[in-house]
Amino acid sequence: MATVRAAMPADFAAIHPLLLDFANSAMTREDWRRMLFDPPWPVEEPTRGYLLEDGGQAVGFLGTIFSARDVRGTLRRFCNLSSWVVREDYRASSLQLLLPVLGLRTHTIVNLSASARAHEIFRGLGFRPLEDRQVLLPPIARIADLVAWPGAQVTTDFAAIAAALDPAGRRIAVEMVDTRAAQVLIRRGTRSCHAIAVRSPWKRGLFLAHVQYASDWELLLECVPQATAGFFPRLRTVGLRVDGRRIAGPVPQFGVMRPLALPTLYRPAESDLSPNDVDGLYTELVLQRW
Repeated sequence: MATVRAAMPADFAAIHPLLLDFANSAMTREDWRRMLFDPPWPVEEPTRGYLLEDGGQAVGFLGTIFSARDVRGTLRRFCNLSSWVVREDYRASSLQLLLPVLGLRTHTIVNLSASARAHEIFRGLGFRPLEDRQVLLPPIARIADLVAWPGAQVTTDFAAIAAALDPAGRRIAVEMVDTRAAQVLIRRGTRSCHAIAVRSPWKRGLFLAHVQYASDWELLLECVPQATAGFFPRLRTVGLRVDGRRIAGPVPQFGVMRPLALPTLYRPAESDLSPNDVDGLYTELVLQRW
């Protein structure tokens, strides 16, 4: 009979064969360990997910990537769900892995990569849509960008970025250094924007910089060419991908709005936590290799 228990860091070797079912050839054994069992930011929670076992053999796993964030001056706890996998002959026991997660009432639970079947399950359990559309932005998003280019500067030098940030922003910058994300700082006049993006597949072998965080979304969208140029050296991306909830006004000229096949989901721990308070930092997105 299969039973569920908390997965600890020492369980990685037993769980890793299950993760190979995802068939992501870009992810090495060390990539999986780093993403799910040893993220490069402080984690208070001792567990790394939940393990389904039968006779001492790992037959299922659901990863939990924990973080604590300062959201509008209040400490909030998050749990990003990742890598829900169960051997075919144990699929009837899949929901056993989810029950402990549903009991995490002190954490906002975020699911950014649910399969179609899992999406149906999570929606039935009361999870809310986090995002249902994205905007794709070419390097030149507006005619005005050609004229405005000299008015803004971008830097990717980490020391310069960190020096320009307040303590909360500096903490984010430091904790994202050892991830696969790229960071830029855009300055224009008295305004500045610290932005963090990850490499995101697009089409025909091309990639976009999926912006997960910006300290000033309005300025970022006004400086798409500078941001694209800043992300290129690390990510080799040809434009930006921005979640629709980050765009308050009209879609920038030449930008294309695309609906997501499956909306991303979340279950807030506090009633005042809105989708705009949730981002892709401290999740599988900043640690996944493409």
